[in-house]
Amino acid sequence: MENNVRLVGGNIFSKYIMSQIKPEKIEKGPPPNPSLENIQDDRHFIDRFGGLYNSETFSDIVLRVGEDRYYAHKFMLITASEVFEAMLNAEHWREASQPEVALTEDIQCVPVFSNFLQYIYTGAVTLTTDSVLPILLLADKYSIRILRESCVAYMSRHIVESPDTNRTLSWYQYAKMTGNQELVDKCLQFILSNFDVILKTPDWLDLQKCEIIEFLSSSDMVVNNEYELWKKLELWLLSEDNSPNISANLDDILPLLRFTMIPPKQLLQIESSSLYDNFRLLFTEKVNNAYRRHSLLFDEVDYQTVNEPYRNYSSEDYGLCHDLSLLCYQSVSKIESKVCRRCTVPTQFLPPTGTKHIGKGVAFDVEFWPRGYFTTYTLYGSYIGTQSECTTLRVRRVTASLPAMTANLTLIIYGMKKGLKYVAFTYSGNHTFTSESSKFEVANVISDPKLMADNSPFLINGNLDAKLFLKIQDIKKEPQNSS
Repeated sequence: MENNVRLVGGNIFSKYIMSQIKPEKIEKGPPPNPSLENIQDDRHFIDRFGGLYNSETFSDIVLRVGEDRYYAHKFMLITASEVFEAMLNAEHWREASQPEVALTEDIQCVPVFSNFLQYIYTGAVTLTTDSVLPILLLADKYSIRILRESCVAYMSRHIVESPDTNRTLSWYQYAKMTGNQELVDKCLQFILSNFDVILKTPDWLDLQKCEIIEFLSSSDMVVNNEYELWKKLELWLLSEDNSPNISANLDDILPLLRFTMIPPKQLLQIESSSLYDNFRLLFTEKVNNAYRRHSLLFDEVDYQTVNEPYRNYSSEDYGLCHDLSLLCYQSVSKIESKVCRRCTVPTQFLPPTGTKHIGKGVAFDVEFWPRGYFTTYTLYGSYIGTQSECTTLRVRRVTASLPAMTANLTLIIYGMKKGLKYVAFTYSGNHTFTSESSKFEVANVISDPKLMADNSPFLINGNLDAKLFLKIQDIKKEPQNSS
């Protein structure tokens, strides 16, 4: 009985003591130690596995790729790849019980398979513009998601490259095939805005006809002139892979060439080519229509609908490209940064005679605020100014009473990377100029904060190199009454 009392009393006492201790004062685990330190020997850990790459030590399988043989370890392959896991860890796969497995890889993947296999052991791989696509194809095939994401990120960073190392066309084909829309958009933007660069790349001759047709159908292409575009297409048509189907290729491609944008002297050069001689019937209608249009445009003509739309031709012969550059961009004050141009835009392409263009044109006043918008006006004899940080482009047709006309405006800003000058930014828009709507304005035309930053990718040696393509694409026949 006495023991029972003690137990009950002890319990009561314990409950009392515990009730007096505040919860925050109860410490769990050992007290904090100021010398606590977490040591991670990641590099040593990785090196241990890296040392097993292509090593006979504990190797339980050999991978044969082409003429090459690699000692491997099923544990490493299975833990890295779902495909290897299914192949090497399932009874219904013959490979699961074989000491040597032959892997059939695309011809372009064979030279980089060692890099791919080493990544499985080390988690690291060295990429170049030449090797990234075949390594990506292996990552896709063997379902290694992290490597796939790393390769796509590398492509996004290296779309801008000089022609000798540029592989944007191949990456574009891959992105379309796999449905990677973000990479598709980035590649296509660079391709169309820098088509003169693309025409010099080694991948140009490897393009599929569907991509050739896609690019030629675009009026957003920035290219020097139509004749240079044709000369590169001629090389593609005569290349080893495409020449067996040259007649069918010409039948699909020639309608997309804008022969009326080629001067007569260069049309004669096309006619003197062996390609023209061998397929004269396919060329005749297009070339004759171009000659006819050139000859008629030397006479006085009324405003009319444009038959073949302009591309973004940078050659002065077309009169479409206008300079909006600003020197010493970062040191110029906002009030002194406004760029103004009076641009006379031809309604039809007419090859220049000497250095002068013959034919009618439409005058536009262009104002560009690349460091932010500002304006001043007077109110009761005092000057008042308004301003914003938004880069602004304004285009106004000088003569409001002209027929309604639809124009395409494309603003490009150049950048420089490893000595390559390329189009780093593009804005494109359309506007129908009428007597009631003779002004087109775009606020915040480039909102990228990098424009204002040090080491901006949109500046070349501290200067803003910008161009505006102003193209009249359609004209109504009946003039409007002036308001």
